[in-house]
Amino acid sequence: MGHAQTVLSALGYAGRHLELIVAEDVPGLERALWAMAPAATVARPATFNLAAEKRGTLDFALEHLARHAPAPQEQIPLAAGAPWGTLGVDKDKCTLCKACIGACPASALLDSPEAPMLRFIERNCVQCGLCANTCPEDAITLTPRLLLTAQAAQAVVLNEAQPFNCVRCGQPFGTKQMIDSMMGRLGAHSMFAGGGALRRLQMCADCRVVDMMENKSEASILDVPKKP
Repeated sequence: MGHAQTVLSALGYAGRHLELIVAEDVPGLERALWAMAPAATVARPATFNLAAEKRGTLDFALEHLARHAPAPQEQIPLAAGAPWGTLGVDKDKCTLCKACIGACPASALLDSPEAPMLRFIERNCVQCGLCANTCPEDAITLTPRLLLTAQAAQAVVLNEAQPFNCVRCGQPFGTKQMIDSMMGRLGAHSMFAGGGALRRLQMCADCRVVDMMENKSEASILDVPKKP
């Protein structure tokens, strides 16, 4: 109710449009209803039917309110917890691991088949926060707002990166930033002390297997001394 009142007030619809009434009996409910002051509404009633999906119905209602608003707005800031909003991505932290895409239940976050890229459709976002909680780099922040332009339904690019090519076969896999980050974290580990093991991090999954089979003499995590 609070978010809805914020939207209606920002669009110029005067008055209090929503009220929670707690009445112990019918006469009390009637008195409370008659005591409510009329609030401004649209000049032309809507003609659309209700959609089977409630989010679709809400989009139709907001579009109608925005079209006939006394004070048209392109975007309306909202308080935390609102069911609409955008995302901010720290490009210096984001490695495009795409964990956020897998966590998004509303298909608001998308990748791209052409290049390492994180795209976002704001109209689909419900601000659940799963993407921010899933991100291993803490690179995502939520910004509650209601965007009322056509851009809300369009996929925008939040981050893109240079692809990294396998040092063995040359095929692109992952991003350069992701590989650099992984090598920086694992480079000091004893299991990657040898140049061959560290170089293997720069290979695609298929080439890693081939390289491991060609270098069976290398120490591995499986080389655990057996108990007598």
